[in-house]
Amino acid sequence: MSKLTTLRDAVATTVSPGATLCFAFTHNRSHAAAFEVARQFKDRGCLDLVATGLLEYASILVAAGAIGRLESAFAGGTYPAPAPSKQLQIAVEAAEGSDPDWTNLTMTLRLMAGAFGWPFVPTNSLFGSDLWKERERATLQNPFGTQTAAVLAPLQPDVCFIHAPIADTIGNTIIHGPDAEESWAVYASKKVVVTAEHVVSPEALREIGPRTGIPGHVVAHVVAAPFGAHPQGQFVWSEEEAVASYAEDYPLRLELRRLVRDPEALRTWVEDWIFETDHETYLARLGPERLQGLRREAVSPSHPESVGGDEPASAEEIAAVLAMRIAEGEVAAGEVEALFAGIGLAHLAAWGAERRCRARGLSAALIAETGMVDFRPITGDPYLFNRPNAASSLFHASFSHTLGVLAGPRGDKCLALLAAAQIDRAGDINSSRTANGRLIVGSGGANDLVSGAARCMVVMPLKPGRFVDALPFTTTPIRNLVGVATDLGLLTRDDDGVLEVAGVICASGGEAAALAAISERCGRAMPAAASMTRFDPPTRDELELLRAFDPTRAILA
Repeated sequence: MSKLTTLRDAVATTVSPGATLCFAFTHNRSHAAAFEVARQFKDRGCLDLVATGLLEYASILVAAGAIGRLESAFAGGTYPAPAPSKQLQIAVEAAEGSDPDWTNLTMTLRLMAGAFGWPFVPTNSLFGSDLWKERERATLQNPFGTQTAAVLAPLQPDVCFIHAPIADTIGNTIIHGPDAEESWAVYASKKVVVTAEHVVSPEALREIGPRTGIPGHVVAHVVAAPFGAHPQGQFVWSEEEAVASYAEDYPLRLELRRLVRDPEALRTWVEDWIFETDHETYLARLGPERLQGLRREAVSPSHPESVGGDEPASAEEIAAVLAMRIAEGEVAAGEVEALFAGIGLAHLAAWGAERRCRARGLSAALIAETGMVDFRPITGDPYLFNRPNAASSLFHASFSHTLGVLAGPRGDKCLALLAAAQIDRAGDINSSRTANGRLIVGSGGANDLVSGAARCMVVMPLKPGRFVDALPFTTTPIRNLVGVATDLGLLTRDDDGVLEVAGVICASGGEAAALAAISERCGRAMPAAASMTRFDPPTRDELELLRAFDPTRAILA
């Protein structure tokens, strides 16, 4: 029996007031479905939203007045780097029971537990940080050992929406990687709606051959929704599906990045672009030229003109160069064989280190949390999760593989590079709360990354307010800290676990002035390590390497 229906009917028959919704994350989400939910539940505030990441789609749903409670690992924007959403910040504060203090791995594990029907699931993450709270988290005695185990409650959403390149009329769906959540939300949810770029007969889908996917019997409805992930992209890795990839709509994502900081302006945009359209008229307003341009960008990306030129190195560039050198040294010394690229300034440093290692004949597999393993970043586009980067991957995996295994208990050959909103005197990270308690963005996968055996390096310019003696919220307590790479020097832990200055960046003879500058930026006297060294300022070649990845200096300036 055919399950093919319209987007309007799929939402109307599956979503009811009080429902908990999850928009599953592969390498995109079903924005077509999110926009239709916004239309049908305008100003009703009766739905809960759970996710690993609450990105633009979530800000739009909140601006539409459809959402009450929120749960997430990350809330904000990711293009070109993480940024808060004022719309989501206000919503989290206003809705009782909202919980933005999960991680990418723990939310995935909860969905996995929901799918398996487990009463709880163990985790290495959260415990020991301020993400831990007495709600849907607990500790118990390990029945097979002497240690206490941290466990999480299962998560079973009422409705899951997932976008895919192709499905058949009875719900069988092909998923292309990276598949960050491994479709666990599909199997955990009570009802599933698939939106697909193309819907074919069951016979036609079978002719494509075996693929990773979702069996039709768990799907309630299938909707044909071309460009249903827009403004995110759709990645397709084979020609048999006869479905073309398309790239992220960067201009729209930048516009939404601006709008989510102004709830009134975002509501105006939603009223115009969402309430006054359906999916077909939304695409018509975008226009065929823009949409076809996204298809071209997916396979043959254009490269913006560089704006760096001969300008002096920015604070971000100096910190990234130092991190790049240290990471390269760790690989050369045989300490690590993989570089985990945390999103933001840190991932550009990791990219540069991998490129320099490869030029020396050294193997350093780049990993990104969404499931890109051993990828080769392109120049000209600083966004970590772009399609060419995914296309260059040796393997596609998921949060559970990257965060839970590759950087997990046996991840001692992995060096994770992490950006930070703020650090304390031990080098631990806060990316969750401002001093007045307002949400920043949340952990994402950072807390997961430091909960295993992976070594960790923080990449952060020493700007006002970024270094404090005590954090207002500890998101990421780092176990195995290699150091904090800043624009003024390298900070490492002393024998008491407190940061000291292991090296300064300056010309010969400028060590004392550089050390004084670090102390001034930190707001306290920073001791010099007994073996404090000097690092040369960035060279032209080093700056050119980083600027080639980020030619408009969207992250580097």
